[in-house]
This record gives sequence, C-alpha cells and structure tokens, in this order.
Amino acid sequence: MAWISVDQKLIGGKLRSLYKAIGCSQNEAIGILITLWLWGIDNAEMDGLIVSADRSDIAGVLQTGLSSSLDAESVVESLIDSGWIDDVEGQLYLHDWEDWRSYYNRYIKEKESNAKRQSKYKARKRMEREENGESNVTSDVTGNVTENGKDQGGQQETPENQEHSGGKQESKYGPEFEEFWKIYPRKVDKGQAFKTYKSRIKDGFSPEDLKQAAEAYRRQCEREHTEQKFIKHAKTFLGTNLSFTEYIPKKAEPEQQQTGGGTSGQYANPFRRGGK
Repeated sequence: MAWISVDQKLIGGKLRSLYKAIGCSQNEAIGILITLWLWGIDNAEMDGLIVSADRSDIAGVLQTGLSSSLDAESVVESLIDSGWIDDVEGQLYLHDWEDWRSYYNRYIKEKESNAKRQSKYKARKRMEREENGESNVTSDVTGNVTENGKDQGGQQETPENQEHSGGKQESKYGPEFEEFWKIYPRKVDKGQAFKTYKSRIKDGFSPEDLKQAAEAYRRQCEREHTEQKFIKHAKTFLGTNLSFTEYIPKKAEPEQQQTGGGTSGQYANPFRRGGK
C-alpha cells in the first residue's frame, strides 16, 4: 500500500491558478492532482521524473472520471503552465514530488534499510552456526536428539508436550519459556515463539530480561485496553528488530560506580551497552 501527503498547504494561489486555467472548481482540481499523484507513485522516479510517458499518456490517465466539459489534453497543458508538472528539455517531472510523497519515500528507504539489516543478521547467524559445526540435527530441551521435528525413532513430536518414560507429561519448551508464555498477553503460534525466544537467549538476553519485557508489555496492553488483534504475536515481539528491549526495566548500577559521575542505570540487555 502506498500513499501521498496532502495537507492544507495544497490550497493556495498555485491551486487557484490551476482550477481557473482549467475552468473547473477547486475540488475538481484537487481530484485531478490526487489522481495524477497516485498514478505517479508507480510511474515516476523519486525525483519526479515520469518514466516513458508523454503528455498523451498523462491525458489518458486523467480522462477517467474527468467531467465531460473538460478536455484531458488541455488539463495536462494547464498542469504544466501552472507548475504542477515540469517540462525539462522534453522530460516531464512531477513538481515537488519528494514533498508530496515524502512519507512514502521514507517508508521505502526504511524498508530497504531493514531488509539489508535483516540480511546481514541472518548471514552472521548462518556463519556462526557453520563455525560451531551446527547442522539440521539438534537437541531439544529434553535432551532427545531430533531432526526435522522427529525423534530418533522417527516419531513426530507432539505439539505441546513430550511424554517421558515415567508417564509424566512435561513441557518440551522448558520451565523458563513456559513462565514467559504464561505471562505474555497473546497466546498464538507457541512453537515459533519458542524458536524466537531461544534465538534471543543465544544473543545474550537472559530469561529474566524476556520475562520482565513480557510483563511490562502485558501491563501496557491492559492499561491501554488493547484489543487482542492488535497485540503483537510473541514471535514478533521477540523479533530481530529487538523492539522488546523497550520494555526491559533499567537496573541500578552499584553504588560505588554512581559516585564516579556515571549514569544512574542501564538497560539489562547487552545490545544497549556501549551507547547503542
């Protein structure tokens, strides 16, 4: 989904010049501009250059929904004459395009930046696994060797619990995660949540860090009466963007460090050390 930014600065002398030149109302002129800009999201570069399109192409876009009393090609000329489209040596640009789609541009840049960060993170984790000699064969928290969700006997693991020789049902996720899960305010996709939980533990976060973050997030949801559908899944909450660190409470530093003029506290998670 894409969007453009339209605010009160649109209504002014420049818009007035446009609708007078076209011979339409102010609202009709605004509709023409929004139609042009929405089309431009997929047909113009970030600097406003309209790609492989001329005046007739733009007229064809504006023709749909245009009043029968208005000529689409004349509207395009009025857009150029009024400065809404720039003609630079035969190339057409949407004027001030970076302003009108600034929020969308920022979204695209952040999305690309996040994708690169995620790719680097996955590559680093893959290298760490290779250096540690890890493979698809792993050991679950009960100590049973598993491969692709099956134990050594080829039996599929049960969704929630493992049955041990004594007939006692015990969680395969371990007591620390079960404590986290009991606290977390939305119970969805427990298996994936556990995988993400283990990844954060491997990153250096303690079970207590994650438990405290879950408690703080649950209190916030209760305080703000957040609907269930808007509460993050646990696997998202514990994701690689580390959003959960905002909910880890600060820990007071030893008193002797405070006397030296240092900060009064720091986040419990290791990624916050060193000023990050």
